[in-house]
Amino acid sequence: MNNPLKLLIKIAKEKHIDPKWAGKPLYLIKILANTSKGDLVEDFVTDYSNALKFTAVKNPTRQGDYDVKINSQKFEVKMATEDISGNFQFNHIRLDYRYDWLLCIGVSPSKILFQVYSKGDLATNKAGTLVSMGRGQNSSFKLTKPKSALRPISKFKRKIQSLVGRSRKLTHKKRLKITKPKRR
Repeated sequence: MNNPLKLLIKIAKEKHIDPKWAGKPLYLIKILANTSKGDLVEDFVTDYSNALKFTAVKNPTRQGDYDVKINSQKFEVKMATEDISGNFQFNHIRLDYRYDWLLCIGVSPSKILFQVYSKGDLATNKAGTLVSMGRGQNSSFKLTKPKSALRPISKFKRKIQSLVGRSRKLTHKKRLKITKPKRR
C-alpha cells in the first residue's frame, strides 16, 4: 500500500479493537481520551445523582480537592474501563486532597459498575493496596479492583443514601398520581 495514511488507519483498526469490546454498547467509552473520560464520569455522576433526587453539584473548578458534591459530601470520582484480565485500574488517586469518599466507576463492555471507599479506608489500605503511579513519588496512586469487587449501578441509589442521607422527596406537584381502579 503506497498511501501512508490508509496504511496507518488499517493497522490502527487491526490493533485497536479488543474483541471483548468490539460491537459492545460501551465501546465508545473505551476509546475516549483519558481527560474526556474524566469529564464524562463527573457529568454522569452529577446527572445520575440528580435524577435519583440527590442534590449533586460538580466542583466549579477543574482543579480541586473533589469532583462532585452529593448532599454536601465531597466525592473524588474515578473511572476505569475493564482490562483484558477483567480488572479495573483507577488511576491518580490522591490522599492529600480533601474529599470524603472515592467513587470508582467501572465500565465493562456492557455494564456500568461502581464502588465507594472512605478516604480513611484508602489511607489504611482497607480499600485495597494503593500503588504509587511513579517511581520514587508518593502523591498519586492507583487502585486495581477485580470486577467482583464492584457493584452493579442499579445499587447506586441505596449505597449513596447510606453514605449521604436520603434523596430529595418529590414535591406534592411532582408526585405520581396513583388512582385506584374503579369497581364495577
